[in-house]
Amino acid sequence: MSRYHFFKQGQSFTYLDTWAVGYDDERRQLVEQGFVAVVAPSFADTPAEALTLLQDHEALEEERRVHNPWYTVAGILGLLGMS
Repeated sequence: MSRYHFFKQGQSFTYLDTWAVGYDDERRQLVEQGFVAVVAPSFADTPAEALTLLQDHEALEEERRVHNPWYTVAGILGLLGMS
């Protein structure tokens, strides 16, 4: 099982295996290029499985935002310039 770390910059999306020998250098290079970590690294057997876990995590986060009234209130106040 590997541990995958996903990064994003605009529309570009990539991942690194955190146990790979060059992980620290590659991560540093990505950050210098403006990439940001999407979430904490995920354990999975394959990159595809790790991506599925990431998508499931993002779906749960979106569901929480949609169903949490405080996000709605904060959004309205932000639009009104009151935040």
